[in-house]
Amino acid sequence: MDNKKALREVLDQEQFLIVPGIYDCLSAKVAEETGAKALFLSGGALSIAGLGRPDIGFLNLTEFINAIQRITSTVDIPLISDADNGFGNAIHVGNTARMFEALGVAGQQVDDQILPQSVPTTSKEMLSWEMTVPKIQAVRKNVSKDFVIIFRTIANIAKGDLSEAVRRINSAGEYGADYAYVDGLKSAEELEYVASNAKIKLLVNMNEKGAAANLPVEHIKSLGYRIGLFPVSAMAVAAKSMYDLFANLFEQESTLKDREKMFNPVEVYNMMGLGTLTEEYIKMYQKI
Repeated sequence: MDNKKALREVLDQEQFLIVPGIYDCLSAKVAEETGAKALFLSGGALSIAGLGRPDIGFLNLTEFINAIQRITSTVDIPLISDADNGFGNAIHVGNTARMFEALGVAGQQVDDQILPQSVPTTSKEMLSWEMTVPKIQAVRKNVSKDFVIIFRTIANIAKGDLSEAVRRINSAGEYGADYAYVDGLKSAEELEYVASNAKIKLLVNMNEKGAAANLPVEHIKSLGYRIGLFPVSAMAVAAKSMYDLFANLFEQESTLKDREKMFNPVEVYNMMGLGTLTEEYIKMYQKI
């Protein structure tokens, strides 16, 4: 099945689809092996793991494309990709979407954040709605009807304006977005407000630093959220696991303490296809 149709199908079938954030072939393959039905290429995780830089606008289109090409050649399940601000205005965003779809991406996130920010700060700058709408329209115009568009607004972070955030996600649906989410929700009450007033299918950001990830998942499901996105969980746990491993290694000059946490390297090689590839080509040689 076409990966975009496959994504649409699983989104229609699942009451609440868990989508893990990944950033390379290994994280993507492990997610697929453990039961993921769709993946999200996280710009934040990719920036940290791939560039060694924080998620403040260092990634460019070429770096996303390189990552997408490797990941889509490794897994068979649909990939949704972050695209930061689309790398420019509506013209550039449309081009980004067209290139992503050509590479096998099944859906893309588009948002109203300004990157890079005009002034170095930990706060976030938000694009005007008049400049955001053409970006959503450009994605829809440049992709097929099955390509899934997810709109993200930072209105609640940048302006502390939850009503404006809801207005934006509802309007995004009118201009071609399929799903949307309000980032930076700080309480169960804010999650409930968004769910009660949304006119578009909702994703919820389950980033561990936010409120949603610390609430019972059954409560979130009961509100009608359709996608649970865990954008940087894999990157965060990998960093902690590697930190502990190396700390123990340099303290004890051995990996024995961490051995039970490891795959046997052969298991990883076979996960990536070593066994099946060699068997296939051995059979080819035997027929000659």
